[in-house]
Amino acid sequence: MLDWLTENIEVVQLVASLTTTVVWIVYLNIFLKGFIQQRRSSLLINRGGGEDLDSRCLISNMGDQPIYLLDVLAATDGETAPSLASVVDRKELRNGENERSSAITGQGPVKSGDFVDIGSFRDVTERADFHGLKDASGDGERLKLIVVAATNQAQHIVAATREFDIAADSDSVVVRPRTVEAHQIRARRKRKRLTKLLEEIQRKRSGETVESVDIDRL
Repeated sequence: MLDWLTENIEVVQLVASLTTTVVWIVYLNIFLKGFIQQRRSSLLINRGGGEDLDSRCLISNMGDQPIYLLDVLAATDGETAPSLASVVDRKELRNGENERSSAITGQGPVKSGDFVDIGSFRDVTERADFHGLKDASGDGERLKLIVVAATNQAQHIVAATREFDIAADSDSVVVRPRTVEAHQIRARRKRKRLTKLLEEIQRKRSGETVESVDIDRL
């Protein structure tokens, strides 16, 4: 055995080097995957405090890094065409008595593991002027919320979306999420489209909606 190793020492060294290289590549791949996963944003859109229109709409940051909440968009299939509106500002509280910006808007920094209450679903539908949703009946209406944020490590915005059904149930109107958790928008094409929509919304007056939006592409 020793004689064979001596005669083939170069082959043995080559195999040992290749094995070591493969092991290091595997470990590096595992480390990079864990690092990228840790740095990825994770935005949640939750319903809390009940299941009717007075339940709260909560935006949570479950990523490792803090974010700056830029906007929350509400989209729905309107009577004539789909529409999109910004609902991040608490316009119903803007009475001149609140001096803190956090009291009248959901915009601002959100720490990792923290959340922002942007108001009740009733408030959200009223800010977006979705009157049909408040009196939903039959099969109800679809409400799609899109959270848009900025991070210090991303070159572009980060976003997530979640859909809710708003329908009549006995004597009340209930809000039911369609999925267990929010869908993270990571495709660059969709994030660029959202950026353009945000720019269009910012050029409009407060409360105005963007008409004829392809909701399913967001």
